[in-house]
This record gives sequence, C-alpha cells and structure tokens, in this order.
Amino acid sequence: MTNLSASGTSHAALGVLTALAAAISISFSNILSPAVVESGSNTATLLAFRFVSFLLVCALWMKLSGTSFVLDRRYRWPCFVAGIGNAVGSGALIASFLYLPLSLAILIFYTFPLLTRLGECALNRRRPAVFEVLCLAGALTGLAICLGFGFDHLNTPGLLFAVAAALSISGSFVLAGHRLKTIQPTLQTFYMGVTGLVITLAFILTTRSWAPPPMEIVASTLMLGASVTYAAAFFAIYKGIGMIGASRTAMIMNLEPVLTIGLAILLLQEGLSPHQLFGAAMVIAAVVAAQLRPLSDRPQEA
Repeated sequence: MTNLSASGTSHAALGVLTALAAAISISFSNILSPAVVESGSNTATLLAFRFVSFLLVCALWMKLSGTSFVLDRRYRWPCFVAGIGNAVGSGALIASFLYLPLSLAILIFYTFPLLTRLGECALNRRRPAVFEVLCLAGALTGLAICLGFGFDHLNTPGLLFAVAAALSISGSFVLAGHRLKTIQPTLQTFYMGVTGLVITLAFILTTRSWAPPPMEIVASTLMLGASVTYAAAFFAIYKGIGMIGASRTAMIMNLEPVLTIGLAILLLQEGLSPHQLFGAAMVIAAVVAAQLRPLSDRPQEA
C-alpha cells in the first residue's frame, strides 16, 4: 500500500512538473517571438513555422496514442471556424508584441478566459453570476492601472492587436466548447491547427509576405526556438492532462503570464512600476479566481 501511495505521489509530482514545463515553454515562445520578427522575419512567417512545428508534434502524439485522424463531417465546419479564430488570435498576439511592451500585451491578452466565460453566458442565454462580473471588473481595473501608468509605451495598433487577440481566442474557445465538446480534444486541436496553417499560408501567398529569417545562426536559432518551444508546450500540456487531469493542468498554466512578465523584465529589461505590478497581480488573481469556481456551481439560467 505504501509503495502504491508513493508511486501515485511521484506520478502526480511528475505531472505537475510537466504542466509547469508547458507554462515555461510557452512563456519562452512569447519572449522569442518579437526577437524573431526583429531579426528579419515577420508575423505571418513565424506563425507558419509555429503551426508546422505544432502539427508535427500533434500528429506524432496522436500516432503514438492511437488516436484516429478521421474527423466526422458534422464537426468539420466548427473546427474550420474555430481554427480561423485561433489563427487570427495567435497572429494578432505576435503583432501586439511589436508595438507594446510584452508584459502589457500578455496581460491584455490574458483576459480571454473571462471573455470566454461571458461568451458562454451569452450562448447559453444566462445572466453572468455576480462573482463572474466581479472577476471581470477586477481584471479590467488591474488593466486600467497597468495601462494608466504606462501611456508613454502605448499606441493604438498595439492595443487593438492585443484586444483582437483576446477576442479571437475567446471566440474560438466558446465555439469549440459549444460545438466540439463531444470529440477527442487532440483531434479537435489538430484540425484547428491545420486550418490555422492553411489560413496563414493563404495569407502569405496572397500578400507575398513570406520572409524566412536570414541564414544566420542567431536569426535561425531564434526562429527554431520560438517554434520548438511552442510545439513543446502543446506536448507538455496534453501529457500533463493525462497525468494530473485537465483542471489541475489549466490552473498551473495560469503561471504563463507571471512567467512571461518575469522573463520580459529579466531578459528584455522591461520595467514595470510598483503600480503596474499591482495591476498585473489584480488581472491574474481575477482570472484564477474565476477558474477556481466550477461552472457546474453557477446558475444555469437567468
């Protein structure tokens, strides 16, 4: 019995470390993304490389786990539309990094879990719970504190890109949760990734914006690093879900904005005032608090 208990504890600990590795990996991908563009590439090309890396890892994971690649016809259009939202949101987030300090851009984007909750309320025709409204108000207040004390760093394109990223990703999540909740998550994610790659390549061909990084060690390494860390995060997330469950993995992934902001301060020399750090803490606390309360505990009807 003791051996079984110790084995279960070590398995859970490994699962926590795996989810933590996913948060660290995606944070590094965030940090590397603006550097890739500054080295001579562009947002669309980076997005294409990230999707290719993501799909390679996803396909390998599905092959090893025995997951079928066959998608029922009734789920194709929802996957396609959700994939478009995901691609637009991912591209807009990368673009926002070029105009805003990365720490502020990631905070604006990180409101998407709360926006997703509000979207679910609208879709299910139920009034948001008071707790949900309070969490949203807390997050917006935190953002106002951050942005209010940092207007010297802000510009309209960056703000619009960050808001568009949050709205697009939340819309993709709402649609996926409503129309795709009965299919295997990895299969759903794979076809959303395929859609994202197709949309990105179509945009590149239409605008003739293909811009791979220069054939230099630093530029190529940055592109490889941003793509591989993005794909590795996907693998670690699903591995973590298999070991400790989706809820615990999702809660650990809430460390992503904390780690991204920390890395931005450490590696990019971004400075946040005490007021901005307080505002950032308010945003993160509001999102985490909203996720701590299960959806099943909330009123289902207005």
